[in-house]
Amino acid sequence: MLNAAEAGETRFRLAAESAEKAQLLTALLPAAIDATSYDLKEMLNRYKDVMQLNEELLLGCHVRRASQAQTVASLQNLHTILQQAARLRVGKHSKAVVLACRKAVQDNNVEALIKILQVGDT
Repeated sequence: MLNAAEAGETRFRLAAESAEKAQLLTALLPAAIDATSYDLKEMLNRYKDVMQLNEELLLGCHVRRASQAQTVASLQNLHTILQQAARLRVGKHSKAVVLACRKAVQDNNVEALIKILQVGDT
């Protein structure tokens, strides 16, 4: 659960960085195109900057994809644990455990979640 929260924060930070780099890229590209008409050396320097920024964006994309995969794996593990805890109980007690676990996850209350999984009660 903590991994999922940290991954969400990381995802937002990486998305903000990517948006900032994309905005810079949209400013650099027209400048590089304009430089083709008056200075070849300046054009090459600007295109190098564009290529470098593009590489950084691609790297950020790969990091975000890996972070997303890690988040999905963490949530799947949590789901499996919750399913197993619910299967230990029968009928209304199983349903109560599932509802209490959902509430604890929504509230980001790890201690309550652990207690629910161990005892079956909040």
